[in-house]
Amino acid sequence: VGLVGCGGRGTQAVIDMFRGDEATEIVAMGDAFEDRLEGSLRRLRGMAQYADRVKVEPDKRFVGFDAYKKVINSGVDVVFLATPPGW
Repeated sequence: VGLVGCGGRGTQAVIDMFRGDEATEIVAMGDAFEDRLEGSLRRLRGMAQYADRVKVEPDKRFVGFDAYKKVINSGVDVVFLATPPGW
């Protein structure tokens, strides 16, 4: 799974995904702001029960207003769009 929008809404969507299906992993993330992305990644990796399913390598972390395009084109099967309304 790839995530676009790494604030609270996106982070919680990934947690809900982990709870709903044990066969899922997050492999790509994108956000307009690097601190949001890194904060979300830290939070997800800090959850011991899900840490092994967070497989976002540095080359799959996308920052900027075009990050959504890069997540979509990163080879993921599903993309969560969790940006604020208006983005």
